Amino acid sequence: MKILTERGFTLLEMMLVLAMVAALSSSGWHGWQRWQQRQRLDESAAQIRQLLLRLRSDANWHNAERLLWLKPGARWCFGGGPAVERCRPSSPWQLSAPWPEVRLRELSDGMGFYGKNNTAFPGHVLIASPAGERRIIVSARGRVRICAQSEERCR
Repeated sequence: MKILTERGFTLLEMMLVLAMVAALSSSGWHGWQRWQQRQRLDESAAQIRQLLLRLRSDANWHNAERLLWLKPGARWCFGGGPAVERCRPSSPWQLSAPWPEVRLRELSDGMGFYGKNNTAFPGHVLIASPAGERRIIVSARGRVRICAQSEERCR
């Protein structure tokens, strides 16, 4: 006589595995979204820093003022030099909001660069998103740094 052994999974075991997979997927998705928001915030801060460095170099090269201006709104735009009616994405002296969730919350009044020896009127640009805040700081000597809200030191 042959004894048959049943092989396979019960419905309860399958449902338990599916519940575990769903829970892990949900936490992984949330973590990936937070990582993506942080990357977008860091990328936006780096783009602003690059724009400020370009403006500083141009002001020094031409021994001219490059004061910053801001067009606020959901799709903010800011740049240096004479203010414009419309922002042009192709302009090397302007930057439009790279990501919709990144908001430009603050720009110091009168901030800009003066041609002599990379001097600047000091100030900061504050951007924020659901991932946090980044402050781009310009010193009187024209140094441009990025600071995170939680960091004591700046890059």
